[in-house]
Amino acid sequence: MWLTYLISAILIYVIMIAWLSKKYPETHLKWEEINLDDVSFPSSFKWGVATAAHQIEGGNQNNWTEFEQKRGLEASGSACNHWNLWKKDFDLLEELGVITYRFSIEWSRIQPQEDTFDADALNIYGEMIDDLLTRKIEPMVTLHHFSHPIWFEEKGGFANKDNLRYWESYCQHVIELLGDKVAKWCTINEPEVFSIMGYHMKLFPPGIRSIPRTIRVMKNMILAHGIAYALIKSHHPETKVGLAKNVTLFDPIRRWNLIDWVTARVLDYIWNNAIISGLQGKRMFGFRVLTKKENLDFIGLNYYTHVLTSPFLPQTTEIQFPKREHEIMTEFGYPMYAEGMVRSTEKLTKLNVPICITENGVADRQDQLRIEHLKRHLKMVSEMIEQGHDIQGYYHWSLMDNFEWAEGYSMCFGLYDVNFETQERTLRESGKQYRDIIKSSVKK
Repeated sequence: MWLTYLISAILIYVIMIAWLSKKYPETHLKWEEINLDDVSFPSSFKWGVATAAHQIEGGNQNNWTEFEQKRGLEASGSACNHWNLWKKDFDLLEELGVITYRFSIEWSRIQPQEDTFDADALNIYGEMIDDLLTRKIEPMVTLHHFSHPIWFEEKGGFANKDNLRYWESYCQHVIELLGDKVAKWCTINEPEVFSIMGYHMKLFPPGIRSIPRTIRVMKNMILAHGIAYALIKSHHPETKVGLAKNVTLFDPIRRWNLIDWVTARVLDYIWNNAIISGLQGKRMFGFRVLTKKENLDFIGLNYYTHVLTSPFLPQTTEIQFPKREHEIMTEFGYPMYAEGMVRSTEKLTKLNVPICITENGVADRQDQLRIEHLKRHLKMVSEMIEQGHDIQGYYHWSLMDNFEWAEGYSMCFGLYDVNFETQERTLRESGKQYRDIIKSSVKK
């Protein structure tokens, strides 16, 4: 009798593993056999680069500068001094030949105190946008990219639903002045990263560990997106409004191990599917956050890697994540996995809106991997477009080396090398390669 039960259990186990493997395949290509230059993009494809305010502007006073001081982290300081050098940095955009540029507005500059709005700071952002338009570079403006005022943080930030009135007021001020200049808005960057890194992994402000608060912040940020979307559309119905979603893939490190599979599926829901469900007007973590399904004109995809899961995942990004034997490990401690661009895109097709690759890049100070990384990922994008996916643009992360959050200045993602002592920018070979790709694509 026991032998029958044992055989039945083994059979059920094998069937479950086979079903999971078929439903969630982990594709790996033989890159040495692939012509990475055989790519094609439509003439309407938007080539760009991306940055974020706190990472490049310098001189900020926000939740991140406070966190840096409290935790003894490397200070962002003057960063790239972009706040004073933005015109020269826009010359770099022209040198690359990009068609579009994604950047963020620093809320703490616009509203340094709860009852104070700085019109001069907002006007400078207006000058930036005007200058971009003069150069025929389309701005995609992000309203929240991980940073906000200290006073907002002290009130509980996005963990407190009542604080969304402050978010709405901030958005209202920005839209009133800049709304007629901007054709494409990104409301919030990576709500899942902000929530999990700040409220579970303790690597982002406020640096606490609370699962209930993590979920609450994630839900409130989706609600904040809905508020910003409705506000922008009420003023400018023709404007395109979206959100940037980080899609990290979770694959079991041992594909024969059911526990690793369960870990992968749970993490996939928390990191990816919960947000996607919320944006669809469905339930996320058991609650329906958005009542309207029409809350996106496009979705931004930020894609970097996949994570090989087991119940014993690292609890800090300082620990190197596991990789497959043939995969290349990046300086950031995760593997290069360009094949995952396909699955990441397919996840977002559920939203039934156009897709923009709003971030994709690699930390590579010596610029030895970035060209290969760029070409592999663009090969995947090209193939997906050929297969009928509505991918409208690609924003490389990043224009230049900058302050990489918890990692400080140790990780260099830029197409331009930055000497932070002299603020000199130098175009890397990978930047020249990207410039040539854009040039050849635009000519076609």
